[in-house]
Amino acid sequence: MKKLAKYLLVLGLVILLAGWLLLSVFDANQLKKPVLSWLNEHTEINLSIGNLEFNPLHPYTLLAEDVQLGDWFRARQVYVQLATLSPLSGHTRIATLDLIDANLRLDHATELVLPDNLANISIDELNGKNVSLSWQAWEAKGADLTIRHWQPRREGAWQWWSDFTLDGQLRQLTHPDMAMAQISFNGQLARQQLQLTRLQSRLFDGLLDTRLTLNLPRQEVTLTAPSFSHNRLQFDRLPQLASGWTLLLNRAELNDVSITSPLLTSNGIKGELPYLEWQAGGLPEARARWQADEAVLDWLRLDKHGGELLSSREQLGLSLNGQAYEGTFNSELRWTPQQARLDIDMLELQGNKLVWQPDLYWPTPDVRLHKLNVSRGELLSLDDALPLSIWGGDLFVADLAWSAGQWRPLSEQARIEARWDEIAYNSLIARQGLAKARLDDTHLILEQLSTEALDGQLSVSGQIGRYAPHSGTLRLDGQSLALRPLSRWLNGDRGFAGTLDIQAALDGDLQRASSWQGQLAIHGRDIFIEKLGLDTWLKNRLGEDYRHEKAVDPVLAALDLAQSDGFIYQARLAGPVNRGRWRLDNSALQSVRHLLALRGNVDFSGSWQLQLGVINDQGCRELAIALTDTWRAPRLTLQQPPLATPCQPWYQGEVPYPDAGLPGRLIEAVRKLDNGNSAER
Repeated sequence: MKKLAKYLLVLGLVILLAGWLLLSVFDANQLKKPVLSWLNEHTEINLSIGNLEFNPLHPYTLLAEDVQLGDWFRARQVYVQLATLSPLSGHTRIATLDLIDANLRLDHATELVLPDNLANISIDELNGKNVSLSWQAWEAKGADLTIRHWQPRREGAWQWWSDFTLDGQLRQLTHPDMAMAQISFNGQLARQQLQLTRLQSRLFDGLLDTRLTLNLPRQEVTLTAPSFSHNRLQFDRLPQLASGWTLLLNRAELNDVSITSPLLTSNGIKGELPYLEWQAGGLPEARARWQADEAVLDWLRLDKHGGELLSSREQLGLSLNGQAYEGTFNSELRWTPQQARLDIDMLELQGNKLVWQPDLYWPTPDVRLHKLNVSRGELLSLDDALPLSIWGGDLFVADLAWSAGQWRPLSEQARIEARWDEIAYNSLIARQGLAKARLDDTHLILEQLSTEALDGQLSVSGQIGRYAPHSGTLRLDGQSLALRPLSRWLNGDRGFAGTLDIQAALDGDLQRASSWQGQLAIHGRDIFIEKLGLDTWLKNRLGEDYRHEKAVDPVLAALDLAQSDGFIYQARLAGPVNRGRWRLDNSALQSVRHLLALRGNVDFSGSWQLQLGVINDQGCRELAIALTDTWRAPRLTLQQPPLATPCQPWYQGEVPYPDAGLPGRLIEAVRKLDNGNSAER
């Protein structure tokens, strides 16, 4: 019996040794193909495995390589260690699940249909090594993470958002609007909310440190106490929030942050964002305070400044103050995007030096200017179409709006007041000026405009209609105005100089000269005109025979006048304006040797009916000149009217006979001079 027992024991050991040897060389890949074929046929899992390592001596451990699940999951290695497998009870507990070099495309994920004996699956620990994920526009690379105490399947239903704890690192997270790197995090998934108690990351070359909550069912992301430090935010386009999502920020801090985008560029931002709630399709509800070294918004540039933001979904409120354009500014603004309207509640500028560029434009179609106050400002235009510069300018504007290409009042207090030390438009300069104007529903009322202009004094007042036919009134008074700057500005064929007084009181339609009514008077002194030799031309005409009326070619007359320059000691043109016709009464020009009187009408529409007379020292006309038809194609006739003895004065106005004029009868004196000169020759 002892020998039999010994043989049986040896046989048992041999059988066990042989079984162990057989199982140790067992190749699980021999069963892989039929098992996967059956599994894919009956479960629609669409699973493929490159290599499978499984030892029956360790039935709860499996290593699979080159695993692919549909077109949404791929991994170089998947290691599974089961803690409990109870097919009869339908409960499977995985002690460890490792995913190595895995790639998940969540947008392509499909529902996994599993047998009933896998109704409940729990995972004690899931480890990911170098995992990549993509979802919608988001892409994560190089994730090393650990998930603990997770039950993704309960009673035959998948519940991916069941509770678990989480920690790990992520090499890179990208989106079309942003990029993050070197991310570390830890937290948990509780009540379908991913709660990261600490998230640290490199964000746009800076640091982000925050607590994060992702509520996927509500499509809501919350950052609590986020700290942005030295970030260089760069956007090729303005950030857009996905439809249906909400972004919440609580107690955010900014430290040396910069922004570069097509609309706004700002550097050196430091501040706090106590609250922000942003939903797709509207403005964020937010409060913020900050300081910045500089900011550029299109053509607008601000230097060191501070700001406060108070925003709702319908309107954005902004307060800014600081330095800009070598001066200071203070502003309160409101932007209403649904109406594309900007309200400037208050804008104060002091000592600013503004530059107008040719390509400047105002992108907002509706601007409401409630209060603008500019003090000691300067403006320099670099636009050839607007050669303007202003020094020492003060400007006050209240309750004006710009929309539909025109200004309109916001209240009965709509007004403009301005003062300036100097305004230069091309070569024209106005100094020490003052202007006051009001705007109502129908008219622009210029209460006062007074300035030193053209080396003299100029004052203007009146009003003009805002709508066609733009009827209005004008009161103009200019004293001792220099003509040489005006000549340089006009840059015409004939230069001129001298001084001028002008008084005008006109009513009518600005665009219809035939409607003008009122009075107009011009008084000139010491006027020099190039290529207008009036004295020589009149002397020559007096020496010719015009006892009968003769027509003179105006082109030839113009050529004769251009042979020399002219000088007028005094010129007085005055009279009433009726239906656009200026009637000249007691008007005259005093040249060096002659007195030329004028009567008739000048039609501002472009024609004239004038009678001119060369006057002798008795006030009688010795040469009659008729100037008629249009300005561009006039008709000119000359005649020497017979003179009675004593003659009847034709002119008795205020312009005196020239001191150097010929005494007595002009025609006789001129002919005697001509005969004497001929005899001497």
